[in-house]
Amino acid sequence: MITHPPLEGTLVLDLSQGIAGPYCGRLLAEQGARVLKVEPPAGDWMRALGAGPGGSSASAHYYNLGKESLVLDLKDPRDLARALALAERADLMIESGRPGVTAKLGLGFEAVRMRNPEVVYLSITGYGLAGPRAAEPMTDTVAQAFSGWMSINRGRDGIPHKVDTTIIDAVTGLYAFQAASMALWPGGERGRQIDVSLLQSAAAVLGPKVIEAAFIGRSPEAINPPAGSYRTADGWIAVTLVREAQFRALAAEIGLPELGDDPRFDSFGSRRANLAELQEIIGNELVQATTAEWEARLTRAGLLASRINGFGDWLADPQIAATGAAPETALAPDACLPVPRTPGLPGQAAAAPRPGEHTEAVLKEFGIA
Repeated sequence: MITHPPLEGTLVLDLSQGIAGPYCGRLLAEQGARVLKVEPPAGDWMRALGAGPGGSSASAHYYNLGKESLVLDLKDPRDLARALALAERADLMIESGRPGVTAKLGLGFEAVRMRNPEVVYLSITGYGLAGPRAAEPMTDTVAQAFSGWMSINRGRDGIPHKVDTTIIDAVTGLYAFQAASMALWPGGERGRQIDVSLLQSAAAVLGPKVIEAAFIGRSPEAINPPAGSYRTADGWIAVTLVREAQFRALAAEIGLPELGDDPRFDSFGSRRANLAELQEIIGNELVQATTAEWEARLTRAGLLASRINGFGDWLADPQIAATGAAPETALAPDACLPVPRTPGLPGQAAAAPRPGEHTEAVLKEFGIA
């Protein structure tokens, strides 16, 4: 771990649930902040979505590493008063309710700022704090659909597909961490509310596509056909190229050098126009040998290619052990499992807390009845 973490001495009150807010809190904890996670009596709803040790999902473990957990019923006046007392001491507060929900509970920005004028108040929302859709709920799948993400993620079937992980939630957590940590940094602006939304985070990631679509007046097309996934004799391989010369190398390697001179396929533009036909031609050749054979041959030819791994394949690859990419971490008393570490950090945060594990100790420490 970092010897002198930059956020050491920073107190974060994390009222968020799900992924984006908790991930932000976890990243702050890894930089030295003390993060108090406040959960309702039923626990963060993310704890029940998916499998994981100790009765909590893998996501709940991963996104809450390094925190302390308090269970407070914010609809109970006594617990609300306790939460406000903690907010009064916090440098940063994170909430992820729909606009107005946390304020109705009595923990909105204005209520907290009255008690704590220097607080940085981070609101993580779906559509943002303003606008006609601000009050609507948003999930990662909805965010992928709404943002245009799915429109460019089409398989050969032409159907828009979602990425089968909560990618926009996670990216929103990263942007939230960036905004919050800069506000906490010396010279950052305190006493303000920060609005980080899934809508804006998705747009930031898709920025080049948004610009291109506005410029050409239609949805952007693939930039480097025939890059994509192809079946081999024993699995799947991903092949990509970024230069015209690489297509000629691919054509030669699969035994069809004449494709490089075929007017249907002699440029990125012509290949794009005839992509289905070209993919079938390439696919018919790649299926004749194993993934390992093609990966070695295509790599030697200067192409960018990789077997399409499952998570078990990834963990078993010697490169993962060599770089310490997923150290074994004790997530529960009887469960030590590989956990991908945060890029750029040498170690792993402490395990995620059980719901309410620290309630009594924290309230006692802060003198809160």
